[in-house]
Amino acid sequence: MNYHFGNKAALYDAAFDHARAKSNEANPFVQMDEARDFHADQPAQRRLYLFIRTMLEHQFRNGDPTDLTRLMTHEMMQPTPALDHLIEVSVRRVYGGLIQIILDLMPRGATEKQARAYAMSVSAQCHFHHLALPMIQRLEPTQRYTPKALDELAGHIHRFTLAAIHGSDPKGSKRQSGSTTSI
Repeated sequence: MNYHFGNKAALYDAAFDHARAKSNEANPFVQMDEARDFHADQPAQRRLYLFIRTMLEHQFRNGDPTDLTRLMTHEMMQPTPALDHLIEVSVRRVYGGLIQIILDLMPRGATEKQARAYAMSVSAQCHFHHLALPMIQRLEPTQRYTPKALDELAGHIHRFTLAAIHGSDPKGSKRQSGSTTSI
């Protein structure tokens, strides 16, 4: 190990890079020069669904968490310098693309800060199914992450997000019965 990689950190970085490269082969989002180019020919609502579906598929390939998902989870819980590298080579660009999609969906006057909150919500809903997998398996023993199940889950997150976006005005106030209660 020391001869080839030099140290444990270099071995870990190489394992991370291998898992990322393997996972990214089938992920059209990370292959774009600019994340905002992801399905740029589609309306924003469709791009949001495709983003969510791609994110879920990126986490669950063949119904099981991918190696990259496992490593990313470890980095989220116990960060190493590898997390900074991952953010710079892919996560920041993809996150920026999601923010842009959400900004395209939001009413005039919406702020990037509001779009970032929605982007965090979308990300959290997608990651929850991996992070809470042992609990989900006990609460919902028949839950599987098949392509059909990922389509249904993506549809749910998509509808939930659109309802939230369209249920708030640009100032962050809830739009119901003339109420302006801050959220």
